[in-house]
Amino acid sequence: MKALLQKFWERYKTPIGFSGIIFLLLVTFSFAMFQGGFVSWFLFYSVLPLVLYSVAMAFYPIQRLKIERIISKQKLMAGEEVEITILVTRRSNFPLFYVVLEDVLPEALLRETRYEGNTHQIQSRILMFPLFRKRLEYSYTINPAPRGLFKFDQIMVKTGDIFGFVLKSTSVSVKDQIFVYPQYQDIERWENGKMLQTGMKKVGKRSFTDYTSTVSVRDYVAGDRMNWLHWKASARSNKLLTKVFEQQRNDDFVIVLDHCEKSYGANDWLFERGVSLAASLVHFSISKGGSIGYHPFKGKEIPMNIGVEQEWRIFHELAKVKAEIKEPFEERLKQEYMIGHMEGKTALIISPNLTEYTMKTLELIASRQQTNVIFFYLALEPKLTSQELTYMNRIRQCGVPVTPIIGSDFNESLKAGGMYATI
Repeated sequence: MKALLQKFWERYKTPIGFSGIIFLLLVTFSFAMFQGGFVSWFLFYSVLPLVLYSVAMAFYPIQRLKIERIISKQKLMAGEEVEITILVTRRSNFPLFYVVLEDVLPEALLRETRYEGNTHQIQSRILMFPLFRKRLEYSYTINPAPRGLFKFDQIMVKTGDIFGFVLKSTSVSVKDQIFVYPQYQDIERWENGKMLQTGMKKVGKRSFTDYTSTVSVRDYVAGDRMNWLHWKASARSNKLLTKVFEQQRNDDFVIVLDHCEKSYGANDWLFERGVSLAASLVHFSISKGGSIGYHPFKGKEIPMNIGVEQEWRIFHELAKVKAEIKEPFEERLKQEYMIGHMEGKTALIISPNLTEYTMKTLELIASRQQTNVIFFYLALEPKLTSQELTYMNRIRQCGVPVTPIIGSDFNESLKAGGMYATI
């Protein structure tokens, strides 16, 4: 019984509801009976259709509406535009004086919602007056689309009678999703990126050379080992010549993006810049024929691979990444290296942290065998402080290249490379 009453109340969930309909009908009927005359009966018969409509509205099957969401494209890059159309189809011509439709959006998309040409529309919500129409349709755009994986679900529908005595509402589940991949920039040149382009990798703590492959000779200098001498070439030229060995190549690189909450605080834009930089480095490496992977502190790791498909696999993960790790960045970074997850790879570390702790952590990592590190510092301000320059110089002295990313133009920062460290 209680459930039945609850269902009845949901159907007439207005301050007046069904009792208001009965009261209106009784008042007009009583007035006609006691007053008599043409005017009073005319008033009664004028109100009667509206009352009957209100009663009929109470039984209108709003749950049977067919609702579709049409998305212009489900995969796009951050900053692009996507158009979303809501289409409602109903079976009967039962007149509806008004209908309120709302596509329930995530907050990040709601802020970027645009609409044109309808004074009764606010973002993804619209007020329509369909009357006998069976097909209702409206559109809105999201521009610019923010990075992320966004899932759509509920579409709210509300309608009612002309007096507001009966209010009908329902929520229809229409599941969709869009992938908004991070924006990337085409990197033209990167001075400190020579290590990335050539794929140099440490073989031991100090050696970068393959001593089994000789590519040329040079004049002997004090300190060269005796077994490096090229005796045949020395005999022909009557002077001591030393072998020049081929540098070992390895195209294994891994993106390590700082997605710890404390690193960014309220600076969400700085995190988005870091994600965009990671995407740009991935695109740069793939375009050069290199092998690259992605190692998050939380989520799916993408092993090393080459090709355009690998680029989109990493973009797929970068679209979903959030700065939500609670632990400090340096602690998580040390854990990953101590476990050996990035052994034998060159790590491209992207972080806005540049402290004494960061410097010591990078120094510790660089001291390990089979480990190579390139550090990208996401600068918060457009001008580096003397303290930041000091830390950068000390990190570089440990054998870790440091590139500060200042501003939104990555090409400018990458071309400058380590120049900032000596300013």
